[in-house]
Amino acid sequence: MLQKKRAQLQDEQQLLNDFCSTGSSRFKKAIRESLTAWFDLHFTDTPPSKEALKKSRTAPPINKQLLTITEIVLEGALLLGRLHAKAKNTSFADDDLPIIRSREPVPFEQAIDFLKGAVPMHKGEWEQLEKPLRFRAFTVARLAELDHIEKVRQTLVTALENGDGFQEKWATLRETLNTRGEDIAPGYFETVYRTNVQTAYNAGRLMQYQDNPPRAWELLVIEDGRTSDTCKGIASLIGNGRALPANHPFWKKYGFPPYHFNCRTTFRAVYDNDAAVQNVPLKHLQRAVYIQKGFGGNPLEKESWWRITDTMKERIVKYGIADEVNECAHQVGLKNYEFSLASEKTEKRELGHTGYKASVIKGAEPKQHEIAIAEVLEKKGYKIVFTPENHLIQGIKNPEGLETTLNKIIEMKEITSADIKKIEERIKKAAQQNPEIIILNLKGEKNYTKQQATEKAKTTLQSTQKFEALKEVWLLWNGDVIRVKK
Repeated sequence: MLQKKRAQLQDEQQLLNDFCSTGSSRFKKAIRESLTAWFDLHFTDTPPSKEALKKSRTAPPINKQLLTITEIVLEGALLLGRLHAKAKNTSFADDDLPIIRSREPVPFEQAIDFLKGAVPMHKGEWEQLEKPLRFRAFTVARLAELDHIEKVRQTLVTALENGDGFQEKWATLRETLNTRGEDIAPGYFETVYRTNVQTAYNAGRLMQYQDNPPRAWELLVIEDGRTSDTCKGIASLIGNGRALPANHPFWKKYGFPPYHFNCRTTFRAVYDNDAAVQNVPLKHLQRAVYIQKGFGGNPLEKESWWRITDTMKERIVKYGIADEVNECAHQVGLKNYEFSLASEKTEKRELGHTGYKASVIKGAEPKQHEIAIAEVLEKKGYKIVFTPENHLIQGIKNPEGLETTLNKIIEMKEITSADIKKIEERIKKAAQQNPEIIILNLKGEKNYTKQQATEKAKTTLQSTQKFEALKEVWLLWNGDVIRVKK
């Protein structure tokens, strides 16, 4: 059984590699065309002045082909990751994994079309996938294009500042653009492409595992002449046949691959006994594990559709596209999204009189009942971040916070009435604030049972179909958390 699974995993990696190879040439061609258009727009064969070149920061013409390719690549890689992860939760019969059994190269368009058709998703699941994916793809695609052009612009500026002959530099760059676009910086475009694909692929795997958490994770390292020292060290400790428990501090400290540029390492969920689950002390692992800066972590948290990383914030501000990011978020259903809110740093602040320190985003002023709910949830292993009030859309107030272990927007309400009808009323009212999870703290005397409360929440949740974002209602009952899903 173990040997069979290893062979299937190798097939998965081969398909992912084919996916990268077949799409990469199209990606680089689109970049070459975009760069050439930028040169033609800004410069003639007459050398510009140093000052003119430094001021040439206007946005280049949008290359629709590059944007489309980037979005398709990220979407396809994420779906591929979800497909492979889903296969792990089923039996390993001979006909379980038809897509990953073929070693023949898969044409780029066919791979995407097949994946879209092969992934077993309901319409609602597709909608849930597309919202964060489209939003992230938009920012990644647009920023990637501008980054590449900025890289060439900086090359020209440096040439002038160093007194290099512009005509010679111009001729070299034009020749490069017209022949082999990847030679602007050897391997640069390939690295950008493969790293984004690998990140999306592994994010897809984690998305698929969210509703069925494993008991352990096993890192799968490709060991050949190209294996990095980082991944060699990981393989020797916890890779390929060895696994760490899902609650091991390694996953919180180092996270999931990729661990460096061009990293090929992936991972799988361990549900059975086919991997040696070991509880190696973190201090032993720290001696041999070195993660490249900016890598690791959890892709679902690091690249979440709500939060903006420091790096992305810098790039968005630099290129002046905050309005476009906001608009795209609103178009895909995030009515409450605001770039300034998403990019604020989180801080710990003592709230209430119990000594409880909550995570808050600057400007947040949670109410006492919200603090009490957050404290209960954190004792159960959940993590709450309070967000400030934001009336971005007239008449729509944003929910109070985020649950970061699930990466969901939440709304918190307290019910002190003994009347069960209050559960329905509060759910319908809270749903208008576009949360993904509504949390109701049921306090005091009640004229209904826990089972009756659960049924009432379930039927009410099913009646809120027009609120597409809402997926769950949580009931707090005497310290217990009852999760009711749509």
